[in-house]
Amino acid sequence: MLLFVFIFDALIFVSLYFQMPLAMLLDSLRYAGNLSVMQSLLYLGVGMALACSFWMTFQTVRKLSRCRHKIRLAPFAIVLLGFVAVDWWINLTPQKSMGFAAQFTERFVPVDDAASIHSELASRLDQPRQPNVLVVMVEGLGAFQSDRKQELVWEPLLSEQVKQAYEIKSGTTRYFGSTTSGEARELCNLKADYRDFRDRKGADCLPGQALEAGYRTAAFHAFTQTFFERVDWFPKIGFQELYFLENNAGLPPGDARRHCGLTFRGLCDGDVAEAVKAYLAEDGGEPKFVYWLTLNSHKPVQPGEVPARLSCEDGGVFEDRELCLMSEQWLNVSHLVRDMALSDSIGDTEILLVGDHHPPLFTRSGREQFQPDKVAWLHLSPKRSSKTLTASMSAAAPDF
Repeated sequence: MLLFVFIFDALIFVSLYFQMPLAMLLDSLRYAGNLSVMQSLLYLGVGMALACSFWMTFQTVRKLSRCRHKIRLAPFAIVLLGFVAVDWWINLTPQKSMGFAAQFTERFVPVDDAASIHSELASRLDQPRQPNVLVVMVEGLGAFQSDRKQELVWEPLLSEQVKQAYEIKSGTTRYFGSTTSGEARELCNLKADYRDFRDRKGADCLPGQALEAGYRTAAFHAFTQTFFERVDWFPKIGFQELYFLENNAGLPPGDARRHCGLTFRGLCDGDVAEAVKAYLAEDGGEPKFVYWLTLNSHKPVQPGEVPARLSCEDGGVFEDRELCLMSEQWLNVSHLVRDMALSDSIGDTEILLVGDHHPPLFTRSGREQFQPDKVAWLHLSPKRSSKTLTASMSAAAPDF
């Protein structure tokens, strides 16, 4: 019985921590083999701590059971309630409260708050001169409470060179659930996750609408296509081409690249960005709808994979080393996207960057730096033909 209670408590903790409904967490255990847990000292430490906690709890309960007739109920209840209150105060953030409530709401229903709605991407597909569309889902990017910190992450995309070529809009949108819920929100404007597409033949989603409008559609990700069944449900929502770890994310088959990440070990986002840019630059006569899900900001972040721009040794402006390392990854994505945006090879391209969910941070001080239940987005809409972007591109010195 004690083991059952302990396992249930651990599952509840993981469910709230990673913002996954309990049913989804249990379902997703089948994908645990895709993770390189042994590569992460953090997760190994957590596992050992849980094992030690269970052993100590078992020993304590066994000793108390021998003299339970001596235990006074009232003091025991007071101490128990005190522990519950402290745990509630420390761990139940607004984000986790929202995540817990979301487990009991209706699924596969339309939403009216999504970055793709605010940026009116659907209407861009029917323009006489159909632009390319690039949607970048940035792993773990929430919406900072501080405008200064948010602009620090977006900084390369707010440069004068980008402003000369694009109309820039930014904002926040409400999120729910984990990454596949973010994908359903932005690509389909639905409150759903990967499980909701299993028994459906399809859904009215942006990739499908783009396909009907004459676009080529493709999805890119540095991790395996079997994770959360993207190989099955992405074609259902309109993606013709899938570029994942299995096919080198669209890079030449013999072009071996280094891998990045710890637990989520896959290609490096910088290399996938290269493949995305090459795909957009292909001259096939058709406009392209491209979705890119980033990977390397996934917790735990491997230090040193991207340029050290934020002085994270002491936590930087975030005063939290883990959050600072994540922010360096987000900032690097902004640099990669800026390089694409200022390249005349990709043609006129609507570019939307948006977070999927809050970063799962251990520290309360780190979690409190984000707006409850919000993620950030930024939209670049080309002002003029890509043929005039060359001057802007030449003015932008490479910095990654």
